Amino acid sequence: MNGKITISEEIDAFENEWRVLLNECQNFCFATRAKEFQAQAREKLKELEAKAQTLKKKAVSYEVEDSANKLLSFQEIINAISNELSMWIALKDDDAGLAWDCLVNAQMAVKTAMQAHSVASHLDNYSSHLSILEHHLFPKQMFASPGMIIKEARCSICKQEYGECDHLVGKPYMGEICVREIVHVDLKEFSLVEKPANKHARVTSFTDEEGVHRDFLTWRPAIKATPNTKGNKKDSKKPLIM
Repeated sequence: MNGKITISEEIDAFENEWRVLLNECQNFCFATRAKEFQAQAREKLKELEAKAQTLKKKAVSYEVEDSANKLLSFQEIINAISNELSMWIALKDDDAGLAWDCLVNAQMAVKTAMQAHSVASHLDNYSSHLSILEHHLFPKQMFASPGMIIKEARCSICKQEYGECDHLVGKPYMGEICVREIVHVDLKEFSLVEKPANKHARVTSFTDEEGVHRDFLTWRPAIKATPNTKGNKKDSKKPLIM
């Protein structure tokens, strides 16, 4: 019982720090703010997120589920602001692809925060703000959407076959959002869509009327990527998340 009282007091103190720092860092989420200050704000948020992670582990160890879920929500809101800052920095560094990915990460973080706990129930306006940035900063995108037959999937919480447990996708459980991990799938097709489930799966280049292969975001002639140029390899055994 004493442990639960202690964790409650720690979370209250953290929440106060979290609110102050978020307000401070959001002051740099504008195109005109110098990127060195945006980078400094991002580092502060990184340290704050690490504190939230440590505190969440403590809440889980005490089995205080509401507190663990609340801290997950805090983490994701931190991640959203951090990714928005990264988006602005990437645009100033002329890295449009990274900027897009950071914006999508921010949108996903907001969604997770709102799923995790009611403390994030006020984020509708921020979600709308990110949507406005998407449509005003970037050209209209096309996305690749896979058509597939799922042969085997499991619950991310208990690792049982999905559907055999009581956990629900999109619901929080002890500081973790339940997702369906796809273990075995038969891929049938890819379709081009405007409203995908995954905004990271965008069409990155196209061929114009003059036969020039162009980057979809920058309009520059596209450079064909060479796979594994840095020795990185994807883990083919890692499950898909849905």
